[in-house]
Amino acid sequence: MKLYHGSKNNFASIRKSQASKADGIEVPENELLSAIYLTPDYGFALACAARPKGITNNDGENKSITFENPELFDPEEEVFVYEIDIEHIPKEKIIEVDDHQYAIVGVDEINISSKFAHKAKDVQNYYELKNWKEKPKEISTEFKIR
Repeated sequence: MKLYHGSKNNFASIRKSQASKADGIEVPENELLSAIYLTPDYGFALACAARPKGITNNDGENKSITFENPELFDPEEEVFVYEIDIEHIPKEKIIEVDDHQYAIVGVDEINISSKFAHKAKDVQNYYELKNWKEKPKEISTEFKIR
């Protein structure tokens, strides 16, 4: 089975990390593991990679995202989605966190099958960004006479 991991970082392999939560935000314990988090949803992985600093509310049912700090979203930022084939990972190391996430525990690092580079704005192919809109291009009012 192919799963995906999104990141702002350009990796050769994916290493486990310890997830954390923001003050005052309820987060299920299985989302705070020292693990490698993967998703079966390519768009969700891209959304994880593209999000700016701060809290991101991802509404998978309505395919929409709201950023705590929309002004920090950089549509031209290069982000990455990694494809991982989990067929070679022992089943006892794979924990289903929820419908969108799996955690690989007891493994420090996994190899990448494929890597896809995107601009952060590509997330709009999968989700509506509720509180961020691309600024219209400025039209020059300057005319040159020859």
